Amino acid sequence: MIVEALTRPGVYRPVLKALQGHTADGKNGGAGEDRLVVSGASWESYLDVDRALGHDRAEPRLYYLDGELEITTTSLRHERLKKWLTGFIEDYLLASGITAFPHGQATLRALKEAGAEPDESWCLGKEREYPDLVLEIALTSGGIDKLEIYQRFSVREVWLWRKDNLEIWTLKRSRSGYDGPHKKSRLLPGLNLADVIKCAGMDSWPQARLAFRRTLK
Repeated sequence: MIVEALTRPGVYRPVLKALQGHTADGKNGGAGEDRLVVSGASWESYLDVDRALGHDRAEPRLYYLDGELEITTTSLRHERLKKWLTGFIEDYLLASGITAFPHGQATLRALKEAGAEPDESWCLGKEREYPDLVLEIALTSGGIDKLEIYQRFSVREVWLWRKDNLEIWTLKRSRSGYDGPHKKSRLLPGLNLADVIKCAGMDSWPQARLAFRRTLK
């Protein structure tokens, strides 16, 4: 629960300071996921909360965009989908011989503008400061627009799992926003998204992983 995460010793005071004088919208997103969005939060407040929570934490996750700070927890279903989809993507990368550099949940920051902790991320072809591909599990609505955040980092594709479907959003050549949702990836054109979605809906992890690997042969 987000209350438990934010009232730990050493965390409460920085969070309270970040909230003072600002508008806080706390929402229970359901499925065990909670979200708190603070409007008018400074960049320094965002960094203070991040330091207080600890850099090695699994959650809560922080997102920041132009004065809005989102603090969110994740559910068991969220983590399950993240692990399964990550496994499918990396199986495909290995089978296809694509050079990839996993960035995981590494924090992305653009000075005083945007910050994010993606569910998973990868650089393709060569290592870069910011990833080419980001995966986000969006089981609940609301919060900061993640596409607008990732636009600041010129992430070439954002994959959103939403409403039991995988949406592919591709950065426009002008970098002014994203096109989509698409049913095919520009970065991984040989990957059949229907296979990914079907296997992600299975009940058994071993069966799902083996079934997906069979699609690659």
